[in-house]
Amino acid sequence: MSAAISDRMNDPRPLPAPLATLEPVRFGEFLLHRNLISDEQWLCALAEHWSADGARKMPIGSTIVANGFLARDVVEQEARMFHEDIEVVEVVPRSERSTMPIPNVPVGRA
Repeated sequence: MSAAISDRMNDPRPLPAPLATLEPVRFGEFLLHRNLISDEQWLCALAEHWSADGARKMPIGSTIVANGFLARDVVEQEARMFHEDIEVVEVVPRSERSTMPIPNVPVGRA
């Protein structure tokens, strides 16, 4: 065992908490992870959803209902839960960012 690993094992300080990460979760994955649809149903709905042209393209929940995988009321209830439980982080696109430089303000001088 290396000295660095041995030193860390004997260190009484707690390990730092892992950093939070942003992970995109789509509604179909949400239904899959809640065991409301199977892998096969999810993949079928995804294939139909992404292969549909503009006029026939429906939201994934509507595609799942149209295929008979879940009832509309179940999808609507789960959609409410999905949107209420999700933490929203807004990201400003580059084109909307301020182009003004941040002024150089000295720190610690009074």
